[in-house]
Amino acid sequence: MSAMLFPEHEITERLFDALPDVVFFIKDRLGRYARVNQTFAARCTGGDKAKLIGKSPAEVFPAALAVSYTRQDEVVLKTGKCVEHQLELHLYPGRRAGWCLTTKHALRDAQGKIIGVTGISRDLNAPSDKASGFAELAAALKMMQTHYTESLRIEDIATKAGLSVYQFEQRVQRLFQMSPLQLLHKLRLDESVRQLRETDKSLADIAIETGWCDQSAFTRHFSRYVGMAPGKFRAMLK
Repeated sequence: MSAMLFPEHEITERLFDALPDVVFFIKDRLGRYARVNQTFAARCTGGDKAKLIGKSPAEVFPAALAVSYTRQDEVVLKTGKCVEHQLELHLYPGRRAGWCLTTKHALRDAQGKIIGVTGISRDLNAPSDKASGFAELAAALKMMQTHYTESLRIEDIATKAGLSVYQFEQRVQRLFQMSPLQLLHKLRLDESVRQLRETDKSLADIAIETGWCDQSAFTRHFSRYVGMAPGKFRAMLK
């Protein structure tokens, strides 16, 4: 299969080649990669795009992660419903775990029939000190980063920033491209991932130490964002 299936998107692919922190892809109606940008190729095949073309996620990523990505594709391809700013875990070269926000949309032909799916996954990086609005959010963000293991309320965090809940949500969204609740979950899940990778603590202990009310809540949220249960993720790393 060739990227020529979507020749009209060649210029789009070239534009995304210039973005080192964004993965871009187009898949056919069977969920196989038809176009990818250079960032994607660099992370998965050492920079060779041709090695990705015609492959499914199951042939590119670890099985547990591929299941989550494929499930997203199937929803888009079958229903046309888009995936918007989905917070999910990616594995980078060296099996380094990192977070991204993924958006996927259906591609349609002139008759409106779904013929593929296109999407981007943007790496999440902390904003710089000069980012617009950061100064006002600094105290609130520090509160979240320091006390994320506690029962924090978005209303209390907004008050810490001297903002209404609406203002707080808008500014966090602008800086991080995610909601305050997603950001809080990300902080907890980052620490959860670290402990799963670096310690032999039980899942119950990790759940309590990272701010979840119990192991069930931890497993539910971890599975939702990562695409697999924490125990399965730990086994994959080993």
